[in-house]
Amino acid sequence: MSKELNTAIGGRIRAYRESLGKNREAFSEMIGLSPQFLAEAENGKKGLSAESIYKICTNCDMSADYLVLGKLDRQGLKSPLDYILKDMPGDYAVQYAQVLKTVNDMVTEARKDGEKQQKNTEREQR
Repeated sequence: MSKELNTAIGGRIRAYRESLGKNREAFSEMIGLSPQFLAEAENGKKGLSAESIYKICTNCDMSADYLVLGKLDRQGLKSPLDYILKDMPGDYAVQYAQVLKTVNDMVTEARKDGEKQQKNTEREQR
């Protein structure tokens, strides 16, 4: 795997672990990998084997598409927050999910506006 891919995957693992409030030792025990290997994976220094990806996805109820590609699934967001929300009582989870979706939509829209402004600026400079 490339360094960029290892770094992206490691970042998603770290974000998920931190969203659970777990240190590396506790999380590594949960997923069945050593704390040292987990640290290297989170820092993008080591790539993950298919077996390691399987262990993480299975033990964390995480989509492999999300872990490896950062893709959203058909049911909506697959981020560390989704895993927190799934354990909340029904009404609270729905309310928080709506708030998070609104914030995500706002950030996405702002990013698109920024890209449009940058393109316009580049066009004007030519």
